[in-house]
Amino acid sequence: MIPCLYTETETAFTTNGIGKLCDALSCYVTEKRNGAYELKMGYPSFGIHAEDVVEGNIILAKPSERATAQPFRIYKITTPLTGLLEVQARHIQYQENFITVSPFSAQGSQAAMTAIKNYTTTDCPFDFWTDIDSSAAFTITSPATVRGCLGGMDGSMLDTYGGEYEWDMYTAMLHGHRGADHGVKIVYGKNLIDFKMERSIENMITGVHPYWKHSEDGTLMELPEKVMTIEHDGPYEKISVLDCTSHFEEKPTEAQLRNYVKSYLKNTSLTEPDIDIKIDFFQLWQTPGYRDIAEAERVSLCDTVHVYISKLGIEVSCKVTETEYDVLLERYKSITLSNAAVYSRNSSLSGSLGSLRDEAQLATEAVNRVETQVTDIRTLTVQQEYFNALASGLFGLHYSSGVEEDGSTIRYAHTSERIEDSAYAWKSGIRGFFISTDGGQTWRLGWDTTDHVVKTAVEAVGVNASFLGSGTLRTALVKILGTDQFYWENDAIIMVDGIKQIKIGQYRTGDYGIAVSTDGGTTWTTAIDFDGLHGGSGQTIIYQDTITKSGLAPLNPSLNDLWVDTIENRLKLWNGSEWVNIGYEPDTTPPDPTDPEDPGESGGEDPADPGEGGGENPTDPGSNEPTDPGTDDPIDPEDPVNPGNEGGGESGEEPGTNDNPGAEPEEGGS
Repeated sequence: MIPCLYTETETAFTTNGIGKLCDALSCYVTEKRNGAYELKMGYPSFGIHAEDVVEGNIILAKPSERATAQPFRIYKITTPLTGLLEVQARHIQYQENFITVSPFSAQGSQAAMTAIKNYTTTDCPFDFWTDIDSSAAFTITSPATVRGCLGGMDGSMLDTYGGEYEWDMYTAMLHGHRGADHGVKIVYGKNLIDFKMERSIENMITGVHPYWKHSEDGTLMELPEKVMTIEHDGPYEKISVLDCTSHFEEKPTEAQLRNYVKSYLKNTSLTEPDIDIKIDFFQLWQTPGYRDIAEAERVSLCDTVHVYISKLGIEVSCKVTETEYDVLLERYKSITLSNAAVYSRNSSLSGSLGSLRDEAQLATEAVNRVETQVTDIRTLTVQQEYFNALASGLFGLHYSSGVEEDGSTIRYAHTSERIEDSAYAWKSGIRGFFISTDGGQTWRLGWDTTDHVVKTAVEAVGVNASFLGSGTLRTALVKILGTDQFYWENDAIIMVDGIKQIKIGQYRTGDYGIAVSTDGGTTWTTAIDFDGLHGGSGQTIIYQDTITKSGLAPLNPSLNDLWVDTIENRLKLWNGSEWVNIGYEPDTTPPDPTDPEDPGESGGEDPADPGEGGGENPTDPGSNEPTDPGTDDPIDPEDPVNPGNEGGGESGEEPGTNDNPGAEPEEGGS
């Protein structure tokens, strides 16, 4: 993680504040069990935001493997001749040293935690929490600081109730047991790099002188024997005074006081030599070969770990009492163990850890996956670490190390905390530089030691378009990945909705435009090309002329818009004020009855007869049947001699033929 800088008044830490300190050359966070919690950073005086790296401002940094980023307030800056600023900062919880508390008394651990904040004399942004459920009284007889009440003075919460503190942003949490025993083993030949053990009897005691004192009248109570001791092999006694006042509300009996002291001597670690073990070990949870058991191999402050060194005959179970974490590389620089922090007597140097011997064979099998040449990991140069830190700040990468099958060192960079969860991962070693896009399952992209380019990184993982600030992009082909419903295919863009598709570009060989398909792309119908729009119904656009086909007139038409009236079957044009018919118009004028070219409705009427038609005798308005003008006999329509000449005589004369429509019929008709 790249540290982030904020002003001294920041409390939310939801933005990047002043900015990321990408130029940081080093950044370490040291946390001790119930002790110091500090950050040290090396920063160039010419780096970005260097002018804002001042006392009082806050640096947000990740302090350990499992913890979230924490705020550290700058309290000291050293500027040497080299120009590399040495920045020192303490966790924001140190601000509790400057918040005072009035005297108070509370019964029980939960009530005491609540009372601390209630009795502060100024604004207190901190909250307090504990999972310890004790009924012992907690009393502050004179003004004190919040930090002192928690654990910085005699009779503090830590003295009264014990436990282990965890500082998370503005919350102070007092755990009965902060860490856990995950069964992590530091084994010689597996993951141990360096080991140093210090055994000290400086703080060791062989007995105590207990007492109880009344807080008001000063009444003092001691045991008749004054001192209670333990069996030991030392040449002399080391007796310590034990104040038992806070553990009894009323004056205890001798039996009560004696039983309490016996329990104390049985459980305290002060009766054992202090054994501090400082180890440097290979952090297997950052190694791809251990991805299946990564969580079981992780170590945090206050966790219990087991160290087994066969060549020294050492088996010891210790608690992590101090960690130094490299913020930029996101790994521990060192871890300190101490059995003095473990309350169980089984955790001493001579404790019952024989089970580790039984598991030694299992531990040695791990050597097949991780070679013992792990010391090569420490050969990284300062320039390498600076480059890694800078890349982490710019691209948000994570780093880890490992060894190849031939024992050579290999370095990983990945986009997620774990390689298997990373969309992209990179590894470099003596074999070359390679890229993985499947969580480290395959490594095939990059270049090898012969400078043979397998595939360029840009083609392998692409370039984020947001990185392109300016300039000209020249390329023969740009591929758009798109989605399942929208993507680029060869020379066209495809839009898909089930089996319906729209293709923009070349939809057939030599054909460009927009085409549609209703059979999943098997056949394509042209929708629009360089000649205009094809097919469809409703509204059609052809070179900016709009033709609407409907039974109702279009709303809000423009000048010269066309409308096909599907009810009247007319083509109409909007002249700006009304729709007018254009093109061919059928003649709707009634026919002239005197027009010889118009046969009338019946098709057989005598044009000279203005009366009723239907083939009546033109000379006999009262007769409904045609007659022979010469004989007054009706004409037989079946007469084969004259089947089609109505009104004609036997002599063949044609008084009313079409060749002489105006001729008068011969006399003789009735």
